[in-house]
Amino acid sequence: MEVIDKLYRIALENSNLIKDYRKRYLYASIHGILRSSSKGKKPIVILSGIRGIGKTTLMLQLFSNSEHAFYFSADSIIVRTSSIYSIVEEAQKQGYTAIFIDEIHKYPRWIEELKNIYDDFNLNIVVSGSSTAALKKGSILLGRRAINLPLLPLTFAEFFYLNEGKEYTATIGDVLDKKNTLKWLADHPDVEASYKEYLLHGGFPLRIEDDSIVFRLVKRMIYEDALAEFSLTKNKVDIAERMLGFLSVSTPGEFSYTSFSSMSGYSKSTVYESVILLTELEILRIVEEENPKSKVKKTIKLLFSHPNLRAAFSGQLMQEPGVGAMREEYFLFHMAYLGLPVFIPKKGRKFPDYEVVLSTGRLLFEIGGSSKTSKQFMGQTGVVIDDERLIVLGFVNNVQKTDQK
Repeated sequence: MEVIDKLYRIALENSNLIKDYRKRYLYASIHGILRSSSKGKKPIVILSGIRGIGKTTLMLQLFSNSEHAFYFSADSIIVRTSSIYSIVEEAQKQGYTAIFIDEIHKYPRWIEELKNIYDDFNLNIVVSGSSTAALKKGSILLGRRAINLPLLPLTFAEFFYLNEGKEYTATIGDVLDKKNTLKWLADHPDVEASYKEYLLHGGFPLRIEDDSIVFRLVKRMIYEDALAEFSLTKNKVDIAERMLGFLSVSTPGEFSYTSFSSMSGYSKSTVYESVILLTELEILRIVEEENPKSKVKKTIKLLFSHPNLRAAFSGQLMQEPGVGAMREEYFLFHMAYLGLPVFIPKKGRKFPDYEVVLSTGRLLFEIGGSSKTSKQFMGQTGVVIDDERLIVLGFVNNVQKTDQK
């Protein structure tokens, strides 16, 4: 009982530190699951996401606003001298019905013990941790016992809400029709000034003025999470970091495993493994043709999963991040958030950047500034997405149902 009291007091003290923070949008979804009156056992909620994205804060907010709730971190020295199972068992005996376990992946037998906890007790359980790779693996192994809810970087709309306390929404029509775009911006004149800050730092919940913070977070993901979860040698992990540095100062374009292999001196298979690693860690994003003729020779574009990551790595190389590249990463991030499939158009000379599958059909997009024109659409239906339209895209949240993947 003394252990439970100590952990509960620590949880209360930590939750007091974030009591004035605004809540991420995902908070409502998880809170709704916990409050639902559905019969039978509820699945374990696994809250995943890259480092620094606000998972611990969200867990503490859920703890603070849930009845009979108990929170603890699995990397606590108190937990290490006991077990997750025994702590949950004792908490349940004391009347706690909602259990929040942070840094779950740092406990050696966490998957096995979560299985036993689910089977032996009827509790609301939410777990989280800083290793996206470990939590993804755990979600698969737990099967029907768990659901994975990823906490993504902030959209522009969520960033603006957390900083300014104002919730604005737009429709895809406000993006596709330039007159609607200009009207939306005129109706929301306070938004545009935050756009540049968002591109550089805004994907992370707290104001990060120093790019090295994000850079260090990503290095920990590579050197801690990758080494632990992918059984890679340190040499291969070093290659992944070098690739990120190369991409951060490159303009977006077709990526060739063969060309990068020749340029870097690493084998093609090693380059391929590094790309897969970085996409699994949600640091990079691959965009490819919808139905390539050859999987071996398929065309891909390789970009950062969010423009803040490019800014962080290029900053470490004393280079300015490419604005054009960050525009494309911003576009792809928000399209993915909306659940809209994006492909590279079939090859053609000076063809548009992307093809997006909307509910109304397929549409070509060219991403760029005011100098871009519609000539590259070659008579097909398409839209040139400039900064004004990109700003409005960041506030679209209702194109179609999405699971945030």
